[in-house]
Amino acid sequence: MQLVQFVHQGSTRCGYIDGDEIVGLDWSLRDALVLLTAGQTDRITDARAGRVRRSDVALLPPVVPTSRIFCIGINYLDHQEESKDVFMAKVPEAPVVFLKALSSIAGPDDVLELPQSLSTEFDWEAELGVVIGAPARNVSEKEAWDAVAGYTVVNDVSVRDRQVRHVQWTLGKNAPASTPIGPGVVDRDTIGVDPDIEITLRVNGTVKQNAWTRDLIFDIPRLISEISEVTPLLPGDIIVTGTAAGVGFKRTPPEFLRDGDVVEVEIAGVGTLSNRVRTEG
Repeated sequence: MQLVQFVHQGSTRCGYIDGDEIVGLDWSLRDALVLLTAGQTDRITDARAGRVRRSDVALLPPVVPTSRIFCIGINYLDHQEESKDVFMAKVPEAPVVFLKALSSIAGPDDVLELPQSLSTEFDWEAELGVVIGAPARNVSEKEAWDAVAGYTVVNDVSVRDRQVRHVQWTLGKNAPASTPIGPGVVDRDTIGVDPDIEITLRVNGTVKQNAWTRDLIFDIPRLISEISEVTPLLPGDIIVTGTAAGVGFKRTPPEFLRDGDVVEVEIAGVGTLSNRVRTEG
């Protein structure tokens, strides 16, 4: 099942994908994530409330008002190696965690407004997002999967000059409406636990990043356990698991997103984000 959040005729709703249609639900996205995590898909489908064509709706990112976006930095060895002269000279001994505000999140089909008045160094980062569907506090790695509703696709667009300028990465990671998430949430059981799936990023059709989630330095249970030791994870939270090598600022010469570019992130079995870039302003 792939849960989505969408706008139809001015109303924001939750539903699930069924071919070229979306089946509307009487559940909110948060409640549907809770039911999905609990294995109660029958209760989700029993709340059907009409169908709409996918072409007639605008998809929203799969976040709720209480969502927190926990991002993991330097979680692939090849990315640590390519960026060690700028970020971390050694492989981290514990997950590097930072937060994105909801104001930095964009929809799966949105035009990304990346104004050159802010920066000329907007960079791409293809990442797997893990969506939480049950409260998790001080959970062990063995228990961690019980908190997972499913997976989503994230392009953690970064403002490189701002990121490098500051010791903390917050300002370089929170440009308004710059980070697309979606198109929805594919349930944990469809993809499986400990997923070994391919992540590919393309700019104007050219592959820039290609990785497999088997190569994460800190796997998903470790991330869930480590974060939950400090703050309770709640339904609707998303853990963005990190990016691999191939980011633009470490290419020779450096490459950044430009006006009119189409940037795509595809994760096998989870979905594809496709966003056009606009840099005016």
